[in-house]
Amino acid sequence: MRVLHINAGNEDGGARTYIINLMKGQETTDTDATLMTFEYGPVARMARDNGLNVVVMPQKRQIDLSILTPLVSYINSHQIDIVHTHGPRANFILSLIKNRIKSTWVTTVHSDPRIDFSGLKGKVFLKLNVRALKQADYIFYMNPNLVSYFDSLRIPSSKTNEVFNAIDFKQSMPDPRPQKRFSILMVARLVAVKNHSMALHALAKLDFDFKMVFVGDGPLMVELKNEANKLGLRDKVDFVGFHENTGDYYDECDVSMLTSNSESLPTVYLESALHGRPVIATNVGATDKVIGEKTGWLVQPGNVSQLVQALQAAHAEWDNDDLDSKGMELYQEAKNNYSIEKLAEAVNAGYKAVLKA
Repeated sequence: MRVLHINAGNEDGGARTYIINLMKGQETTDTDATLMTFEYGPVARMARDNGLNVVVMPQKRQIDLSILTPLVSYINSHQIDIVHTHGPRANFILSLIKNRIKSTWVTTVHSDPRIDFSGLKGKVFLKLNVRALKQADYIFYMNPNLVSYFDSLRIPSSKTNEVFNAIDFKQSMPDPRPQKRFSILMVARLVAVKNHSMALHALAKLDFDFKMVFVGDGPLMVELKNEANKLGLRDKVDFVGFHENTGDYYDECDVSMLTSNSESLPTVYLESALHGRPVIATNVGATDKVIGEKTGWLVQPGNVSQLVQALQAAHAEWDNDDLDSKGMELYQEAKNNYSIEKLAEAVNAGYKAVLKA
């Protein structure tokens, strides 16, 4: 089966990791997968670094329709069975050429489209993306909350399938060890939906010593730094910006945290699992499928007092040298159910189902 994955190419978050891990998993199946991007950016670089097949068909600007005919020619001449798009820009482009290609079109909805866009321009992009989703032959999604949304769009359930994030567990088993100073890590873009402010307000209420590291970049960097200073956290909180490789940060923390208002199944849970670190997370999307009493702590989104209690519980387990057992439980859970091989099997099953339809 020949599959062409298409993404705009400027993604540096979870969707990028998902695409790369899916393609790596597909190398273990009968799938011949290639990635196409519309710019040589973070996605193409990461794919090439992982030895994957990459084609760049550059657009002169974000909505450059001159690529439509070359794209149709590429898909048809390479006898692509499945075109698999990732992201609104790729969806929009495919919606314009769907009737000119001989391939089946599937897409993955990585996050909730209703919160991906803002402002007047965002409303236009949302409408274009929804129009594209309705035209796709098949939709993969990771956030179970989207089921009712698809229903409201009159997209039949027979055209949708829930999948999951995955990670490569080929590296050796982790050997987590407690840090000398209780250390917390949050890897997330500095944008409103991640609700870093909730994390800061909870941290300000803790009565024990700790170190907090925020990895990620975004438009709220200055605002969040100022908020941390006003809350008296200057000596305890560090914003280190975006880092391509976050492994060392996981190795140097005791627990990771994510305080998002909305998520699907974030890769950061699996990255934390890979390093044997338990997770404190808001109970959104598919989070409770991975994070529970044995693997971490769940709190309600926006509930600062619950987050304080979870941090206090994690610190107590760290103090008693009991925290690492939760991390290893998470490692085993993720390895058993969220490997790149299992993801590839699930996605390929969806491909075969839609090709038979």
